[in-house]
Amino acid sequence: MSLARPDGPSPWTAEEHRGVTDAVHDALLELLMSRGVEPGSALRTQTLADRLGVSATPVREALARLEGTGLVVRSARRGYRAAPLLSARELAQLVDVRLLVEPGNAERACDRADDEFVARLHAAVERQRRAPTGPGYSGFKDYLAADWAFHELVAEGTGNPFIVRTLDSFRGFVQRLHQVEQHVPDSAESVAEHEAIVRAFEARDAAAASDAMRVHLRAVLERAAPG
Repeated sequence: MSLARPDGPSPWTAEEHRGVTDAVHDALLELLMSRGVEPGSALRTQTLADRLGVSATPVREALARLEGTGLVVRSARRGYRAAPLLSARELAQLVDVRLLVEPGNAERACDRADDEFVARLHAAVERQRRAPTGPGYSGFKDYLAADWAFHELVAEGTGNPFIVRTLDSFRGFVQRLHQVEQHVPDSAESVAEHEAIVRAFEARDAAAASDAMRVHLRAVLERAAPG
């Protein structure tokens, strides 16, 4: 794969530079999620730049963005490395944080919901239902995006932008749940659980919406836990 400028060595414009950095970010994300780089292994900036046919600068910028997701880690002396897979304990801690945040999101959003918002939830679930689930990360990345978009929409429904930003900080860690997979194995269960949340919104039952979100997240943990 090459992201080199097609018309020679002339300088990138600011817009082109942003586009290249975004493309490098997406390429590295796919590399990490598809195990093209083993968890824990070194990510050498110049090696990746040569592989992608770009300079080191957009690679450094993309790695810094990925560090914020938890998919890569950086140390002062060793540079960037691919993050190790989540341990069972880390997985439980991640879901624990979501359990503290997202049932409350559902309750507050349900209290504020109108028919238009419920229709948006239905559409989000339908996009998730229709999205492919593999093989490989390139085959299920649209499913992951649709799945996460549902949770983002619930957060948006709270009317609190700080809640939306808090939820967004979880996204990269949630993606890491799927690093070892060739297919998403629990798509039917996840869609059904999202549908249950939407039914609570339809009924304007905020307590039921909170409970349904809690049931969903606990089921995610149970399905993702090793063994």
